[in-house]
Amino acid sequence: MKSKNKDLDQLKQKKPLFKKWWFWLIVVVVVIAFSSMGGDDKSKTKETAPKTAEKSVKVKVVDFSKMARADVEKWCQDNKMNYKLVDDYSDSVAEGGYVSQSVKADTSVKQGSSLTITYSKGKKPSIEYLNALHKAKSYSDNMHMSKKGIYKQLTSEYGEQFPADAAQYAIDHVKADWNANALEKAKTYQSDMNMSKKAIYDQLVSAYGEQFEPAEAQYAVDHLSE
Repeated sequence: MKSKNKDLDQLKQKKPLFKKWWFWLIVVVVVIAFSSMGGDDKSKTKETAPKTAEKSVKVKVVDFSKMARADVEKWCQDNKMNYKLVDDYSDSVAEGGYVSQSVKADTSVKQGSSLTITYSKGKKPSIEYLNALHKAKSYSDNMHMSKKGIYKQLTSEYGEQFPADAAQYAIDHVKADWNANALEKAKTYQSDMNMSKKAIYDQLVSAYGEQFEPAEAQYAVDHLSE
């Protein structure tokens, strides 16, 4: 009986491992060791990280006044420039001619720099010319008329009564897809008047009809089913 009590007393006197001071000392030492190892890895990573400083490529701008417009655009693309080709009115430079460049020739700039090259639209048209152009655009967009048909309507004494030079300016500068206009007219004749392809073609090219060019009329007839 005494030996049993003695054993119990000894068990009570033994402290758990985590309550002993030297246990926590070991834990602290291990934690510090792992922390320092992690720090070394980070510092090594920073030290070994390659330096990738970008070097800016320089481009020497050329004299675009001596180059064709297509060649100017190719030069800008080849040299990776942020470029714009713009058109503006000029009293001194003929239509399509070179006017200016935003960066002077022989100037060195960084690749990717902005560059604007300006070309002439010719002299600024008069109000009469601009009005004729607006009318021409309206006839093309809304009524799908031919080039000759629009000119005739612009100059007719029963139509717009513009002078011939204003009407010609309008025809030369209106943005229109004449093939598409012919096709729209052909579809109207087919759906509303049930005309044959041959009759539609004749009506499209007739001097008393739509006055489209033969190639435009043929395009329309060939694409009626689309």
